[in-house]
Amino acid sequence: MPRKAPSRETGPLDEYSTWDIRIAKAFYYSFIASALIMVVGIWVTILAAVDPEVWEQYVALDLGYQVAIVAGFVTGHLIILVLFYALFRGGIVRMCRMIYKNRLVAQKWEDSTYLRWLMGITLVGIYVTVISLIIGFLPGGTLQFISDLWLWAVETFNVGHWILWTGFVVFLFILFFFVMFVLWNHGVYVVLRQVKSIEEEEVIDTEIRRDTLNKMSEEDKQAEYKKETGKIAQYRGKDTRGYKNWKKKYGIK
Repeated sequence: MPRKAPSRETGPLDEYSTWDIRIAKAFYYSFIASALIMVVGIWVTILAAVDPEVWEQYVALDLGYQVAIVAGFVTGHLIILVLFYALFRGGIVRMCRMIYKNRLVAQKWEDSTYLRWLMGITLVGIYVTVISLIIGFLPGGTLQFISDLWLWAVETFNVGHWILWTGFVVFLFILFFFVMFVLWNHGVYVVLRQVKSIEEEEVIDTEIRRDTLNKMSEEDKQAEYKKETGKIAQYRGKDTRGYKNWKKKYGIK
């Protein structure tokens, strides 16, 4: 008996391509990494702010209590990691649905590459325009305020603050590109939906007109052809080339 591959139930990610899932995972991992950087920054800030007397009291404790405190912190972090792992697959599915909306519908429009690029370039232009307008409307002292704020941060921030700030900036950077990517995909689908809707309406109108013309007599068909094109249908008792092409266009026998 020939061996068969084990059957597998279809999963929620099967409708997405490999690259779809890779992009969703890249965003998902990036968000998690930025969140972990911020968590590390918070912990370093807390540890830096702890009174030295607290460390002395901790060292003065029995070894069992010291191990219990450390084990409690480690267990808490392990629980967080387990939650991340448990939510991973569900998070990827939700991420794919947010980015691609309806992938089964989108697969019908894979040939619209030029429109996708045109939509992407349009969104980039919109972002550049909006950012330029925001910069243009900023008060005159804004740059000086930002400069003073940066100098204050350099003078007062400790290591924990800088780690937290880095994680926050990375998070905003990833969020910006994530929103751009989502708007790009959804915008393409909205435009394509309208285009396909118009094409379907034209196809239906053509089918209705074809059925109507097929039910007409030859004289009525020739009159309809002359009305539509302004040309005669026959010359010396024979169909003209234009009339033949017109009948072929509508599938008229």
